[in-house]
Amino acid sequence: MRQARAGDETAFEALVRTHQDRAFAVALRMTGNAEDARDVTQDAFLRAWQGLASYREDAAFGTWLTRIVINRCHNLRRAARPTAALAEHDVTDPAPQTEARVEHAARHSATMAAVLALPFDQRAALVLHTLNGYSHAEVGRILGTSEAAAKVRVHRARRALIDQLQDWR
Repeated sequence: MRQARAGDETAFEALVRTHQDRAFAVALRMTGNAEDARDVTQDAFLRAWQGLASYREDAAFGTWLTRIVINRCHNLRRAARPTAALAEHDVTDPAPQTEARVEHAARHSATMAAVLALPFDQRAALVLHTLNGYSHAEVGRILGTSEAAAKVRVHRARRALIDQLQDWR
């Protein structure tokens, strides 16, 4: 980290390799499509490189980077309202499918649509905690709120998803 802060591009490239998969996963789950997620991830790393001088080591680099990814997703959402694109892997295969596969694809599409319909703060908390494994305390740090507020956001997001998807039970 120190070498990257000193301007060593090779050291920063090592940080990118270490964190790019997780950053992309967060962006994909927040945006709902791979193209936007790639753009967000690339932009987040560019901003991280440009902002290394302002990075305070009170949080892990991965936590700081995830906050940048979340901010970029938020900016993208505001710029492109409303979007309800689904992830590329949600596109149905043109080959004939069994009833179970069709049911699974429909359930997955409904779940993605419900997640994307959540208020941004709830979606971010849910994605970070439930899908990416961050603790409530880490979610709070990333989102700039308390651990208790992060727990509430995750709980409200889960409750909203349960309500939204009750027909799929």
